[in-house]
Amino acid sequence: MKILFCFTYNKSFLANVFLELAKRMVEEGNEVTVFSLKKIRTEKNVGAIKVVIAKQGGHFANYKNLFKIIKGEKPDLIISNFNYVYPSLLMGRLLGVKKNIAWFHTESAHTRPGFFNFILKKNVVKLANKVIVNSSLLKNDLVINFLVPEAKIVTVPFYTNITKFKPTQSIEIIDTPKFKIGCPGRLVKGKNHKLLIDSLFSLKQKYGSTFILYIAGSGEREKSLKAYVQSKEMEDEIIFLGNLEIDTLPTFYKKMDLIVLPSLHEAFGFVFIEAICLDAPVLVSNRFGALQFIKNKEGNSFFEFNPTDQNELTLKIEEYLCGKKIPSNYFKELYTANFGKEKTYQAFKQVLQ
Repeated sequence: MKILFCFTYNKSFLANVFLELAKRMVEEGNEVTVFSLKKIRTEKNVGAIKVVIAKQGGHFANYKNLFKIIKGEKPDLIISNFNYVYPSLLMGRLLGVKKNIAWFHTESAHTRPGFFNFILKKNVVKLANKVIVNSSLLKNDLVINFLVPEAKIVTVPFYTNITKFKPTQSIEIIDTPKFKIGCPGRLVKGKNHKLLIDSLFSLKQKYGSTFILYIAGSGEREKSLKAYVQSKEMEDEIIFLGNLEIDTLPTFYKKMDLIVLPSLHEAFGFVFIEAICLDAPVLVSNRFGALQFIKNKEGNSFFEFNPTDQNELTLKIEEYLCGKKIPSNYFKELYTANFGKEKTYQAFKQVLQ
């Protein structure tokens, strides 16, 4: 079978997962072409996979590029995600592609699409033969809000290959005997950083300056968050690291005494599985879709919290500040038991049949 896999080909954990899925499809006898849009046009082979990168432009140019690659490759199956979904579905239907799969990663509660985009998604998604999602949260969103038939949806958990990336860069600024708390992710409203800042402010009032929060990432709310930290007079306790390179992230997770992830909406939550894969102690918002894949959830409530309840988060962080210990390898074993490459591929394989 000829497969066209459309995703942004770059140096990221997510792109690496997609590429590994493509390699697995090749191993099972399929012919796979990866298509991506970037600043510079290029074409190369990665093993038996052909990678075609077209120059990114406006909407019209991008749709035209999808049309050209589909017409040239004549795939039996298209798999697309993020910004590639709509052009892949529309151009695939126009060119008579037998099977077209849309892979959605984000809830509408997080993106809050305008009326036009809402109607567009609701109608264009009908062109997909199958829809992949990464949690039942996203599945329910598509069924309830976009009327996608449940039988059309396949739930595929992610895995992470973060352990393959050996730390090659140190983070000089993270050098303190104080309790180190990490919060990785984009600096946008839905990531809910203010809840964490407010919790730590109350803990500073009680225990003094015994901790440092390291916020890794950038985004539209960076300036306002820095101003908020300044208004709380917590510049010594909260440090903004900016974006970290992929080979720096393992070092970041391993240096932290605690990772806190307070997002209001996470259809899956890559940062959660990255952290537990490296056995980092984690406090995670109960809105993370990845939690739904964890078995025996009743025993795991100690690391989950309501992202609208500041008091609950404060108490849970306080336990760690006061010396709470987790059994050795607890989080690593949690990852191994519930996530992994084979689990992902077997779920993904359902859409190929």
